[in-house]
This record gives sequence, C-alpha cells and structure tokens, in this order.
Amino acid sequence: MALTIDAIKAAPNKKELIELLSAELHRLLPEEVQEDRDLYYETVECLPAGLRSMAGIYAFDIAMADETLISYFCNLDDEREFLETVRGLRELELPEIAEFLEKTQKFMEPHMEALDTLDFGGKEFPEWLEEIGAIKELDPLDEKIQLHLKKCGRMGLLESWPLYARKYPERCVVAEA
Repeated sequence: MALTIDAIKAAPNKKELIELLSAELHRLLPEEVQEDRDLYYETVECLPAGLRSMAGIYAFDIAMADETLISYFCNLDDEREFLETVRGLRELELPEIAEFLEKTQKFMEPHMEALDTLDFGGKEFPEWLEEIGAIKELDPLDEKIQLHLKKCGRMGLLESWPLYARKYPERCVVAEA
C-alpha cells in the first residue's frame, strides 16, 4: 500500500518513519528495477522529490559509513549515480556535503580513466593517490563528512530522511487522490 501524508504524520518516531520511507522506496524500486540500471534511473526520475532524493543518497551513505570519498569514486560505475547523489543531498538540505562530493568529482575527473582501468602507472594504489595529491586534497573533505556523520548518529545520512519527511511530507508520497 502506498505511503500517505497521514502515515508520515502519524509515525511516532524517526525509526518507524525511516522504516515507512524505506518500505515505500522498496515498493517503488523493487529488486528487478534495481538490477536494471537504465530502468532504475527511469523509475527514479518519476519519484516524488523526497523519495528520489532518499534513493539518490542511499549508496553514498553506505559507502561513507565504512569507506572514503575516494572509495566512493572507485566504486562509481555510472555518472547518473553521482548526479542523483548530489541532487539528493541538496534536496535533503545537505548542501555542504553535496559541495564536498562535487569538489571530489572535479578533483578526480582527470584520474577516472586510471580508476576505471586500475592502471596506476606501475604504482600501488596508495602511492598513486599520494602522487596525484588525492590524500592532501580529499582527506580534509572526508574528515568533514565523517564529523557530520558522527553528529547524525548511527543512521548516518539516513537521519535526514525523517527530518525532511516531517517538514515536507507532500514531497515523500506519490500524489494522493
């Protein structure tokens, strides 16, 4: 059953609201849609702004919980994911993190071919990162994101979902009749 504004308002706490929002995303983006990346992005574009944003930051949140910005870009195989992540961060009122991600993308752009091919000019990956200046340039951004994540609590960026949904419930539901 589709998520409603009343259900959002009635959720007694953030945990239950996150569960409702997650269930709605799973309903709208079932496994078979997620497996076909073209279909996934076509479907995501049709979601309400809030749900689209939540879907957009999900993979980034998971990556940042255990890894770094560089790791996120190492695992990025579709530019649409990056664009949805930035759009999602901005919509969910996390513009500073979106800016960090965009700065990282601009820095990494000339090095993406090396990441895609794993050709680091005969160097080990950490040595290559040091040589291109990634450690010096991106570690401070990582630290700022990690500091933000610590403030968010154990749910990381997902903590922004209930705040957003309470503020803009109409952006988190498929149009109600």
